Amino acid sequence: MKALRREAREAKAASIQDVAKPEISGPHDVLIAVEYCGICGSDLHAYLNHAGYESVLPEVTFGHELSGTVVEIGSDVSTVSVGQKVTVEAIQSHMSGDQLRNGLTQLASDRKVHGLHHDGGMAEFTIAHERFVLGLPDGMDMRIAALTEPLSIADHCLFERSDIGAGDKVVVTGPGIIGMLCALVAKHKGAEVIISGTTADEKVRLTAARRLGLGTAVVGRDLPSLRDQVHEAWGCEADALIEASGAPIALAGAWDVVRTDSVITVVSIFGHNVDLDFTKFIRKQIDLRTSYGSNRANFEHSLELLTAGVVPVDDLVKIYPLADGLQGFTDAENQDVMKPMLDCR
Repeated sequence: MKALRREAREAKAASIQDVAKPEISGPHDVLIAVEYCGICGSDLHAYLNHAGYESVLPEVTFGHELSGTVVEIGSDVSTVSVGQKVTVEAIQSHMSGDQLRNGLTQLASDRKVHGLHHDGGMAEFTIAHERFVLGLPDGMDMRIAALTEPLSIADHCLFERSDIGAGDKVVVTGPGIIGMLCALVAKHKGAEVIISGTTADEKVRLTAARRLGLGTAVVGRDLPSLRDQVHEAWGCEADALIEASGAPIALAGAWDVVRTDSVITVVSIFGHNVDLDFTKFIRKQIDLRTSYGSNRANFEHSLELLTAGVVPVDDLVKIYPLADGLQGFTDAENQDVMKPMLDCR
């Protein structure tokens, strides 16, 4: 079968390869014929061999944002059946409930990521333990289903790690796909939203945001500060801020954008240390929180949000044949596309 694989722990060391089709080896294995698989920011960071991704295998099939059809199951599989449409949890742990804190499997000490720590979904077929396989609603668009994983990250951030409700004024820094999905979920919750980016984001990302009814702000040298742009739009500071850019300067300046006694939630991963003037945060009594990954409940709720049409797939996704997957990585690196997704059929 064809698979898009990392070849070495070096920048851009990846290719489309002919590899053996995976085979059922355990009683709880599920073999999935992949239909669509998104290229995630984590995939891109690993592809570029960025700091913070040293745990990724030097040789591995990328891909953890997938949808597909079950084609074979192990002898003890009972939760899914052959022919069923499914998606797969990305962050996987085999720890039991009493070994976890509040069921947060994404924080488990034994966690592995599908497509980073074992072969993933940028291939014609992939295998997952039935524990991590979720059946999809009948008739669901399989492109939309492949957005379940990134939306689950926004779901965890907005519903479990933030205090955002109807009427709140929310700033999202970083208009990548996670930032965009956070903005859409905040809007769905009834918030007013401004999403910020740099001039490089104007061509695709901020244009898409405005098309989706979100407010936008462009920040950078010789441009008004984000605080001034927020005040111009709303006449006041924001009630909450979601940091989704991974840019140290965005987090360092976030205190100046929100009101006193507010919440800033960080959902991004940083490639460098962030120098924060904590006194600024303390004097405004800002609650600084982090949000990492997602769990089963977030996946299940995300399927409900997708069914409700919260995410307009045609406005966000560009489809590439699996054979052109490296072009999808290149376009993602150059910010020429909002969300690249591979057709693996």
